[in-house]
Amino acid sequence: MIWRVAKKEIVSTLRDTRAIVSNLVIPLVLMPVMMLGMPLLLGGLFERQATTVTPIGVVGLENLPADFVSIIEAQNVELVPVSDGVQAVQEGEVDVVVRVDEPLADALAAGEPGLVTLVTKVGNMKSELNASKVQQAVAVYQQQVVAQRLAAAGLDPSVLQPLQVETVDASSVAERSSGQLSWLIPFFIAIWTLTGGQMTAIDATAGEKERGTLEVLLVAPVRRSEVVIGKFLATVTFGLSAALMAIVGFLLGGTLMSGIFLPRLGEQGSEIASIMGGGLSIDLPSVVVLVVSALLLSALVSALLLTVALFARSFKEAQSYIAPLSFLFILPAVGLQFKDLIGLGNEAYLIPVFNVLMLMDDVVRGNYDPSQLALVWGSMLALIVVLLGFAHRSFQREEVIFRS
Repeated sequence: MIWRVAKKEIVSTLRDTRAIVSNLVIPLVLMPVMMLGMPLLLGGLFERQATTVTPIGVVGLENLPADFVSIIEAQNVELVPVSDGVQAVQEGEVDVVVRVDEPLADALAAGEPGLVTLVTKVGNMKSELNASKVQQAVAVYQQQVVAQRLAAAGLDPSVLQPLQVETVDASSVAERSSGQLSWLIPFFIAIWTLTGGQMTAIDATAGEKERGTLEVLLVAPVRRSEVVIGKFLATVTFGLSAALMAIVGFLLGGTLMSGIFLPRLGEQGSEIASIMGGGLSIDLPSVVVLVVSALLLSALVSALLLTVALFARSFKEAQSYIAPLSFLFILPAVGLQFKDLIGLGNEAYLIPVFNVLMLMDDVVRGNYDPSQLALVWGSMLALIVVLLGFAHRSFQREEVIFRS
């Protein structure tokens, strides 16, 4: 009887092609596109911006030394005289303006610091990229001036660097390949778990109440426990399927990026790819841990969805009830990126939802602990049993079943 109930809900969901596309096809396609598209797009834009001759405004061109002008223009920059730097940037005439109010050579010859003002838009990526060209030119010219002053004083330039700092990266291969945004991987897996299961859960509860078929099912020769478990298994099936498609999508994206696209990207593109987790590569045991964790998360979400959606009078009302549940994943995911800074202990692996996201993040980084694995899976199983018990009790309450 459990299988018959589950089969009925699965077939009902499969008849909706939109559910199949949104739950299975989109996560499988979206994850590689995100991992491949962002580095390729941004890397190409950065490379093009670095090699393209950029017009940059200048106020007081006559105050710039000729050798400094040559260094600026060597950064693929064309200096364009403007009268008002702030107005030129605000009106979009140029993205950056260099302003020098006093003769720079006179100040440097007198041993005084020269002032170079950059007018730019903070937060504007194109403006800041163009400003970085000027900043690089300033750094080169500054080193030349310092070297000349030290040589005139009979000093070696190395006196300005009495210490050398060498950084050794102690992170594992998995940690380096996962990127700085590795927390997005468990976040997307969790979101697709919720998205994949909610349509089945709503249709199996509020949808049946709205169509008047739930009463027919409940008066049939089938136990309430069999009804609950059957609907629960159907919801888990689609929640887990969406999560698996997200996992496969990430693995596919990481494989394609590291094997095909990463060697062809420029320096900046490769850096972006590493931040986005473009070199993601995990072993088979880690994949198994991800799948089992996704299964438990799907079971937890399914039990919660069935309980919440059953209280709704209609399909639309159930959707309004379930919409805020996304914050159960958004807020923990935001905190997940700061877990190293906060310094969470093993107690955090008992917090529902957050513990699964933490475990998935540990798996992606390649540093999960078996004891933490037991804490997460054990606490999740206990909570699933509690929520299923509550759902079973709700299916026995007439004021909930016949709420209209």
